[in-house]
Amino acid sequence: MIPVIDLEQLTEGSAAAAQGVSQEIDRACRDVGFFAVVGHGVRNETIQRLHQQAVAFFDLPLDDRLAVAMPEPGYPYGYNPIEAESLNRSIGGGAAPDAKETFNIGPIGPPPRSLAEMSDREERAVYSPNLWPAALPGLRPAAEEYYRAMSGLSGILMEGFALALGLPVDTFESLTDQHGSALRLAHYPPLADDGLSEGHFRAGAHTDYGTLTVLWTDGGPGLQVLLPQSGWTDVEPVDGGLIVNVGDLMARWTNDRWRSTMHRVVPVGTARRLSIPFFHNANWDARIECIVADGDVPRYPPTTAGRHLMGKFRSTVM
Repeated sequence: MIPVIDLEQLTEGSAAAAQGVSQEIDRACRDVGFFAVVGHGVRNETIQRLHQQAVAFFDLPLDDRLAVAMPEPGYPYGYNPIEAESLNRSIGGGAAPDAKETFNIGPIGPPPRSLAEMSDREERAVYSPNLWPAALPGLRPAAEEYYRAMSGLSGILMEGFALALGLPVDTFESLTDQHGSALRLAHYPPLADDGLSEGHFRAGAHTDYGTLTVLWTDGGPGLQVLLPQSGWTDVEPVDGGLIVNVGDLMARWTNDRWRSTMHRVVPVGTARRLSIPFFHNANWDARIECIVADGDVPRYPPTTAGRHLMGKFRSTVM
């Protein structure tokens, strides 16, 4: 069982209560890299509306899904069919393509500046147009409502992260206020009775790329995390909770004080499974320098969040 943290005391409690929550966050990020949050303030109606639309999307005829397919390899948003991605490649692995299909959604608001002002084509790619299926008009408003809710929750979590690191609560605000985060609908279709071949996963072993990930899951089994003490360990859903994990960028930012934990989705049974991760990122041009304690030496040179992100993303394309 991963730690469960009640965020209500972080936002509504006393300063002492908030400090207590931040200490729980620090322990979870050091020891596991994953934790569940309750008291997160995201309306159940917002979650269920997107869940219903996600199921409806993956139940569309294939031609309707392909109408919003990613138009070229490496395009970040739209539909990605079965076995079009191998997450294991992002860590240099050679696992088989993932047995899942996805629909990816990028920033829903205007970019921080016009595309013409962006000299870096990779930054422009982050603000590529989202592709919305004409056959399912309800998907866009449901996804945009959910995106806004996740953006707000991620801001609260980043404040908690700052407190957990002994920093002023607004430390990360100016570095994440124009974030180009991504929302994903991930569908693991029903399996035949014989399941998948050995070494073939729903989602191969990988770490996430950005600051943090907020995951909603329909409760289906299969998500596992790799822990030093116990090896591959099942993550059990928490009623009313959302799962949070540290990304590679945040681990680097904390000079590896916090853990970006390897995880995967294994086939369990033959039923379909659906999850909705929100991948929060820092601003494209945010300068990431290791946060070090007195006497510690930075393990990584400074970088920018955007370059780190896109290098990881491009590596997974089949």
